[in-house]
Amino acid sequence: MECRSMENTIFFASANHALKYQESATGVISPDGECIARLPYGEPGLLVTEIDPSAATSLYASRFA
Repeated sequence: MECRSMENTIFFASANHALKYQESATGVISPDGECIARLPYGEPGLLVTEIDPSAATSLYASRFA
């Protein structure tokens, strides 16, 4: 998730169900690859965080537009 976020200079959000052995995390990654919010594995909850949309430049995607 961190690599996709940095590569595309976008925010990356991932959501999953709460199981003991889930395959991915529930979290939000910033365009510089930093995890800015997450829920612990296997615990139910609601993840709410604030983001700055101007930080997502989509530089990589704009090269193909």
